[in-house]
Amino acid sequence: MDLMKRVGLDREESVSLIAENCHVQGELRFSAELIINGQVSGVVTADTSGSGLNVGTKGEVVGNLYAPSIIISGQVKGDIYAFGHIELTNTARVSGNLFYQSLQMAAGSSLSGSLRQMEASEIKALMVSEENISRRTAIGRLEAVSELASKDVDDNNSISST
Repeated sequence: MDLMKRVGLDREESVSLIAENCHVQGELRFSAELIINGQVSGVVTADTSGSGLNVGTKGEVVGNLYAPSIIISGQVKGDIYAFGHIELTNTARVSGNLFYQSLQMAAGSSLSGSLRQMEASEIKALMVSEENISRRTAIGRLEAVSELASKDVDDNNSISST
């Protein structure tokens, strides 16, 4: 039997994996399916409507998640936007607000935040708005760091005469 079929990767869609030993920082965009078993600091966004996001038991995300279908088994600190389904397994630890069309929470899962059931179109509109705010905030931080770095260079390059 082919190895790809045995592990369930024989489909045409691609599966992306952030392994336990990986730490990704910044904006992450994906299509098809993304499995996070490592650490992600930043915004995670699905580019296609049929995409799925899975945060594994050892996965940790600090940032907002945007995808049609989301399964959380690990830890998330940020808001979660799913215009389809959100599933929190018994090992899920979430600190943030959930915006969803349907929700499934297993006994033992932990949530610190609010729940908001909405229509898919409302969630999509909210996602676009929140994504733009997140992107502007991230760009503002980068500009502030760049300004500080250039100021430090100017200060170090100035010669004082006594």
